Order: sequence, then C-alpha cells, then structure tokens
Amino acid sequence: MKIHKNCLATLFCAIAALAVSAEDVNRYGTDLSSDMALIYAGGDQRPEWTVEEITPYVIHTYADGTRDWFFDAFLFLEFSSGSTGVAFDNGGHGRKAVKADYEWLLDRTFAPGCKLAALDSVIEAGKAELGAPRLRHKVVLGIPAPIKVVRDWGELNGHHLDFANDADRIEATKWYIDQVAKRFDAAGYKNIDLMGIYWLEEALFTNGGIMPAVNDYIYRKGLRSYWIPYYKDNAQFRFNWKKYGFDMAYQQPNYFFEREIPMSQLEAACDESKQCGMGLEMEFESQGKSRVQHDDPDSYYDRLIDYLDVFEKKGVFDEASVAWYSGTKGFLDLARSKDAKNHELADRMARIVAKRQAAKAASLKYPEFEIRDLALIYQGDKRRPEWTVEDFMPYVSHQFADGHRDWTFDGFLFLETDIDGKVRFFPWAGDEGATQKDWQWYIDKVYQKDRGLAALDKCISKLKKEIGDPGFKHKIVLTMPVPVKGNKHWGRLNGRDLDFDRTEDQVAASEWYINQMVDRFKKAKYKNLELTGIYWLDEDMCHTDGFPKHIAPFIHSKGLKFVWIPYFKGRGYEKWRELGFDIAYQQPNYIFHTPRLEKRLDEACDVSLHNGMAMEFECDGMTPFHAKDSNYDGVMKYIDAFEVNNVWQTCPVAYYTGTKGLLELKNNPCPENQALTDRLFNKIVERRAKLKK
Repeated sequence: MKIHKNCLATLFCAIAALAVSAEDVNRYGTDLSSDMALIYAGGDQRPEWTVEEITPYVIHTYADGTRDWFFDAFLFLEFSSGSTGVAFDNGGHGRKAVKADYEWLLDRTFAPGCKLAALDSVIEAGKAELGAPRLRHKVVLGIPAPIKVVRDWGELNGHHLDFANDADRIEATKWYIDQVAKRFDAAGYKNIDLMGIYWLEEALFTNGGIMPAVNDYIYRKGLRSYWIPYYKDNAQFRFNWKKYGFDMAYQQPNYFFEREIPMSQLEAACDESKQCGMGLEMEFESQGKSRVQHDDPDSYYDRLIDYLDVFEKKGVFDEASVAWYSGTKGFLDLARSKDAKNHELADRMARIVAKRQAAKAASLKYPEFEIRDLALIYQGDKRRPEWTVEDFMPYVSHQFADGHRDWTFDGFLFLETDIDGKVRFFPWAGDEGATQKDWQWYIDKVYQKDRGLAALDKCISKLKKEIGDPGFKHKIVLTMPVPVKGNKHWGRLNGRDLDFDRTEDQVAASEWYINQMVDRFKKAKYKNLELTGIYWLDEDMCHTDGFPKHIAPFIHSKGLKFVWIPYFKGRGYEKWRELGFDIAYQQPNYIFHTPRLEKRLDEACDVSLHNGMAMEFECDGMTPFHAKDSNYDGVMKYIDAFEVNNVWQTCPVAYYTGTKGLLELKNNPCPENQALTDRLFNKIVERRAKLKK
C-alpha cells in the first residue's frame, strides 16, 4: 500500500485511542477468503497482468519444481492512470478523475486477455494440472473515490454531478458499483466470483460521511465492502471501521517501509487488529527504495522476515484473514529472481498460505437439520393445485422406471405469497400489506378439509399400505405472513387496533397467528405429520428491519424451528443466525437468471458453505423435456453441481418446484422426464439410506 512515515509518539497515541474505540471483539477478522493478493491494475505504470504475469500469484512453483495453488482471492485496485496523471483518490497528484476516467478504468479492468480474464484462464488451466483448488477463487474490485474538488464530474440521468455535494458523490459511486457488477456478470468468468467492493481511500477524512450509504448499497447488491486503512494518524477511522458499514477491514502495520520504525509497531498492529476484529496486511515490495529482494544492495529482506515471524508469534496465520501487499509486482519479481534466498522466502510464504487454506477449507461445512429433503408446496390461491391426495402422490413417493416405488421428501413447507395477486403476505411497493382477515383466510386454507395437510396425511396412510412404513414421520413447516411496517389497518387484537409501525404490535399479531397455526395442527391429530417449524416468507431483509429476531424466541418457545430461504445473496443472508433463524437455505436462482451464469450453481454452493447455509434445488412447470422454452437441461445442471459440491452427501435441501412442477413432469411421461425424476429421487433415496446408517 502507500508508504506512510511513522514514529513512536504516533504509535502510543494510536494505542491510547484504541482504549476508547468501538466494540471490543478480541479476535482477528476473518473473511470468506483466506489470503487475498493485492493486484495494482489499470494505469500504464503497472503490468498488463497477462496470463504469464498473473500466474505466480495463482500457482506457486517451489524450488524443487513442485507446483501448488497460491492465493485464493485477488483485490484489483488502482490509484492513478500513470503517465496521463489522473488521480482516483484524494491522495493522488494530478488531474482528478471525472466520469470519462471512471469509464476508462472500467474498460482497463475488464479488458479481454488480461487482468480478470487472464486470472480466470490461469485458474482454468490450473484445474487441469492441479485439480480443484482448496477454496473457490474470489475477486474484490476497487472503486474510485469521488473527490470533492471535482465540480463537474459528468452527467447521470440528465443531471451534472457536483462532488461538493454528498448526494452527487454517492450517486456516482453507486453508478460505478452497478457498472462493475454488470460487467462482471457479462464477462462470464467461469472460475472467479465477485466477492466485494474495495474503498480506495485509506483514511476517511473527506468521504467518511458518505460511507454508510455507499456500504449499504454494496450490501444491497449482495456484495461485501472492504477497506485497508494505513497506520498513521488514522485511529479514529480504522478503530471504528464497523460504524462506517464495512464488512471487512485489514490493518496496514506499515512497518516494512522505513528502518526507523520499530518492531513494536508491527506487534501493536497485530494486537490492535485482534482487539478490533480486523485482518492484517502483509507488506513488502520490489520497487521504490525499500526493495525486498535478497540480492539487492539495500535489501529490506529482513523486515519481511520480521512480518512472517511476528504474524506467527501473534497467531495471525492461525486465526486472521490476510491481505498481501507486494507493491506493483512483488511476487512476479520473486518468481523471476535467480537468487536462491528469494525463492526460499517465496516458498515459505506459499507454504504458509497453503496450510491456512487447507485449514479453512476443512472448517467449512453445510448445516445439519432434522429435515433432510424439504418440498415447497404453494397452497391457497386459486391458481394453485387443489392439493388432493392424488396431487400429493408424486411429491410423497416416486415410481422408478423399473416399476418399484419408494418414499421421497421427508418434509413439506406449506406457503402462499398472495391472494389473486392483489393482497400480498410480504412487503410490496405501494401495498400496505395483508390484514387480519387475510391472515385468517390463509389459516383456513391450510386446514381445509380433505385438502392440503389433511390430504397429505391421507396420502401417506394410503402409501404405507402399498410400500410399507417409511420409518419416519413426515415433518411440516408452516409459513407466517410478514407484518408489513406501515400497515395501520391490519385489525384489532385484545380490544385495540394494531399499528405495524410499532414493533410490539407486529410481535403481537405474529404471536396470535402462530398460536392459531399450532393449536389447529394439534387439534387435527394427523397420524403421519409432525409440526417442526415456521417459515419466514420474505426473501430478503430490505424492508423488515431485522424483525425476525423479535419473533424467533416465541417460535422457539413452541418447540419449533425458524426457517428462511433468501434469494441468491438476498440482503441479510449472511446474518441469518443473528436474525434468529435455525436454518437458512440459499436459492441459486440459476434457471431464472437471464442470461444464465454458468458458474452460478458452483458459486451458490460456495456461498452456502462459507455461511453455514443449506441449499435450494429449483425447477418449475417449464422443466418437462418437451415444454416450450424447457428448463430441462438447466435442472439437470443442478443435480450435477450438487454432486460436485458435495451437497447431496452432506447438506439439507429444499425443493422449489413452482406451483406444480412435479405434477407437470408426471403428466408429461417420456423417457427424458422419467430419467430426470429417477435421477433426482435416487439421490433422495440414497440420502435417506445414508442417514439411517
């Protein structure tokens, strides 16, 4: 990173500031990645980052000739255009960047054949040589910092932006984030996932006021926000990084660059980072006056050794995520060096990274849940099936091509989103939300005679006579409507009108509803069904202010589990435990995404694995082989991806089948549809057999 001189006085002031800093977490910061390499890319003073140039960062060649994966994450960033003298942050010299410069940087970042494209290619080749990497590779992209002195940045939506105004700087930054996400998706990279956005400024003296809004927008895009503050005169910002909305911050010790800086600063940076929940930056470079190469006359080789030794002593390598700053091309220069000591040092770093990644990979696992295979049943609105005994047959059991029949799903989630598309049970723009009368309508639909739950219970009893006892009770999850904030006309409870702008009224209505559901389930005395959980209908946390955590204790007091299925990276997905849920399933949304992202299924599995989430399998009425615009091939890819990513082996799965997806497959018999359902339900039967063992 940038070089900042320091002194002992600054060090002691920083330690004093830490004592009055924000939350004392007393643990190092950890991220989805283990080790992230900083790649300076864009300006003409940088390498082009071709396949040859990026390879030493992706695959390390040891002194004995053996090769292994190296970094699992990459931060692409740029401060300056180089010879044209355009600055992308407040600390840069020269002309300050305007919209045309932002577009130039985007074009450079996503240029074909180099940078991101080269990284993707190297990983693809590495898979053929080395096999699957320990961790899926991730990318963080830096964004320019809007500079206040820019009075005419350019036009957006018919408005010329003036960066003296906070709102205009936020608008330009959001535009750039949108462009990054759009271009990344359009590029179709197979082996790298966009993990987050990096804020380029290493202190927040000029843009601190806009950071909460910017980071909130990044979060709403399903991305993480990153920051790497420098050490000097920055305590009020770096120790309070969470208040600005960052998801991850790494501290720069800034020990490497000046010989007069004592090792105590490096050690203090480790201690402070642990106290504030930050990761650490490893620092060296091969340019400038502080060059690391052992064979250089003024080598700073020994100071990099100090980093490695101190990080080992302080437990950084055992606990923290690490960002690796190596100047413009540090690891490339080490790889090309003829000096044995340089190779020895690079080998040491590569072994450290490999060990850390192996430990992180081993720690990742999908969650456990008492329901192994949960089928989603949309019931209530007139566009849904009647859900008679016959309708349930293809959901409760499957007849294979050889004629034998077996049990399938062990759990069923009953849910409904709306009534005739007019009354909705979750937040919707311009809609106040469903009333108590609407909630009661849905309760009555769930417990309708000879339909829904009653029909499912009878279907299971009928099949027991045909194929024997399944050896388990089928588990049921029931949906609760969302008490929509702003609804002042929901209805009366305990003699007063409820106002959903009051959290206590939202809780009261929710408890009334859950009591109704639980009591009627008990009274029904189903022979084959067991009420297991309550499902939260809204698929993100954009409009509910984290309300689930207020009702979770009541659900748990009923002996039930709280279940959630957010859409792919839906807001709040990574905080599902904090919200009070007992399990959350990730929707890949692969078959619904246009254009389809070929890597989406692998990425969704990786997101779930890193966040301890389960997975959703998705198909719908367009799945049959002969359907117009059939999703058949896409659905087969779910089965393939779940095999490759060990979902079938270890992970609970929820099955979205649209309104009546399995009924459509049953009603359209052909060898292809039989092959798909046989393959899917073979997985379910195998999972059940494994569980019994």
